[in-house]
Amino acid sequence: MAVPVRYRLIGVLTAGAMINFIDRVNISVAAPAMMPALGLNKAEFGVVMSAFLAGYTLFQFPGGLMADRWNTKRIIALSCLGFSVFTALTPLGGLAFGLMVAIRFMVGAFESVSFPAYASMNSRWIPRQEYSRAQTVSLSGSYLGQTIGYPLTTWIVAAFSWPMVFYFNAVLGILWMGVWLWFSTNTPREHPRISESELKYIEDNRASRPGVTVSPWAILKSPTVLMLSASYMFLVYGVWMIVLWLPTYLVEGRGFSMQAMGWVGMIPTVASFVGLIGGGVLSDTLLRRGFSRRFARAQGPALCIGAGVPFLVGAMYSPSAGVSVACFAIYLFSINLATGGYWSVPLELNPKLVGAISGVMTFAGNLGGFFGPLSAGYIYQATGNWSLPFLTAAGGAIISFLIFYFLVRPEPMEFEQATGNATAAESAVGEA
Repeated sequence: MAVPVRYRLIGVLTAGAMINFIDRVNISVAAPAMMPALGLNKAEFGVVMSAFLAGYTLFQFPGGLMADRWNTKRIIALSCLGFSVFTALTPLGGLAFGLMVAIRFMVGAFESVSFPAYASMNSRWIPRQEYSRAQTVSLSGSYLGQTIGYPLTTWIVAAFSWPMVFYFNAVLGILWMGVWLWFSTNTPREHPRISESELKYIEDNRASRPGVTVSPWAILKSPTVLMLSASYMFLVYGVWMIVLWLPTYLVEGRGFSMQAMGWVGMIPTVASFVGLIGGGVLSDTLLRRGFSRRFARAQGPALCIGAGVPFLVGAMYSPSAGVSVACFAIYLFSINLATGGYWSVPLELNPKLVGAISGVMTFAGNLGGFFGPLSAGYIYQATGNWSLPFLTAAGGAIISFLIFYFLVRPEPMEFEQATGNATAAESAVGEA
């Protein structure tokens, strides 16, 4: 039996997310080799890592707007081309600290477009009852990329040099872009390989797209969007801190060798991947079995965040390095169960503005993420205590849980109607 075209599209997006995430975490895995080679201390390297997040944060909302209004297929391809080129240029940053900061900023700027654009693409291709799973599977490539990236990066550094890591990753991105341009289309109806039965199933079950076209800028005044974004911000503050500093913590704080870190570091990443996939299934299953939209998309996922916090605290205070790694894994599994909810709420609010709403949410999340690794570097530099940065991440997760559970209501929202050319442009894209 042939695999449905929409599933194959999700598979290509998953591979793209994998390459995207390899490109963003390779620098953290290579950090123990890069810092002495470039003469950078932890505080300075924290600035380099946060420069990526600055670019990644600033262009989330514009990226989502472009994906909603323009050719989503080409937007995704240009995003991949841009971050691949600047990844290849990363070793040139060794010439000057400011140049390294600028290059990593540009890697983040181009990568920022990808995930809001994935959400916009999935809103056109995927039936509502499958959307959370489709979105989390698409994003799961990020953890597959990190899982592969840990041992692959450490091997390339050991066998060749740290600059080779960035050249290799850039080539992967260019190859993926070619596959994407060959296979994808903006809508199911445009795809030459889709069957009539699959096309009818998608169009009959896709989330209804409101007839009234609205200005994307109106979402910035929506209390629900702002609360969703605030919750995501406090959660991602700690996620990025863990993603970018866990390799160094395992080497310096828990005594793992560089090579052992490459393998042990895969355990929390695999747990994150399983949690992400499970979160999409959980949210869709709750909705399909008659739970309220609010519980399936917000409150149920929020409970997963609350359940994970004690394990992050335990990761700091366990005397055993192995138990600490296990606690990190359980925490990341738990909070990733919530991801299906976060990425489904934009579809419930307004299917025509999925990319823009997702962009606002991820802008806020990565604004928190910008301060996560930056603050961790400075806190450790000032105190020499690895527990304090991760405890602030636990505090952020508690705030995230409270907002998501009590204040986010994923109900269809009414926005101010757009006027003039903007309305015509959005209407054309919304019906594409």
